[in-house]
Amino acid sequence: MKGPLFDHLDELATRLGATGEYALFFDFDGVLVPFQDYPDRVQLDAATRQSLQALARRPGRIVAVVSGRELADLQQRVGLPSLIYAGNHGLEILGNSNAFVEPTALEHRNDLKNLTADLAKRLEGIPGVLIEDKGLTASVHYRATPAERHEEVRRLVHGAMASANHPFQLTPAVQVFDIRPRIYWSKGDAVKWIREHSPAPTAPVIYVGHEIMGSDAFAALPDDITVQVGAAPETQAQYFVSDFAQVHEFLHWLVQQDKSR
Repeated sequence: MKGPLFDHLDELATRLGATGEYALFFDFDGVLVPFQDYPDRVQLDAATRQSLQALARRPGRIVAVVSGRELADLQQRVGLPSLIYAGNHGLEILGNSNAFVEPTALEHRNDLKNLTADLAKRLEGIPGVLIEDKGLTASVHYRATPAERHEEVRRLVHGAMASANHPFQLTPAVQVFDIRPRIYWSKGDAVKWIREHSPAPTAPVIYVGHEIMGSDAFAALPDDITVQVGAAPETQAQYFVSDFAQVHEFLHWLVQQDKSR
């Protein structure tokens, strides 16, 4: 890792060049918006929405949001039709006149319903737990659960995963357990798919992701510009910012760069 992003802005401006042709990708929760105890309480503020819209106006520019959220939920919370959206960890993509749904994930929707129903029974009565069936993936949120019961949540979730014959894998995130199909597809693959189906498939990519949820994309984009939110040293991101407030500063910097071209 090269270090704090704001110590390397001159280098970054050189890498982006004079044309402003690049593809810009963001994680959503923890990057464009702060984490909340319950995912339905998250709102994108007006200034961030305005910056994203300004960046997306440049001809040939890709601006995309990649999230573990369901595609429709992500679109509704961002609310900008000019952007590209990749929901369910990149398993479903829509925008720029293109659409994609990973076929194996689609085949196992009923298996996912059965698994989430089992989880609901096991976790019933534990305060603060929220189980989301997002069609292609599921999440067990426990950010609002008392800390002394976190281990109980972990044990019950792992028990449900171990006791059933299913095609899913469990991935821990920030006080969330994500349940995804056991397939070779990640946020990094979604980024590559979006770039390949864009008017500028060779344009450099900027990916701004959370230190945990963005790790797949960081690993898949070794030659591009990757920025992690959080200072965890073990990721493959090239730069880091400390929190989502600095992401907003970076957005403002990118908008100013466009104005100076």
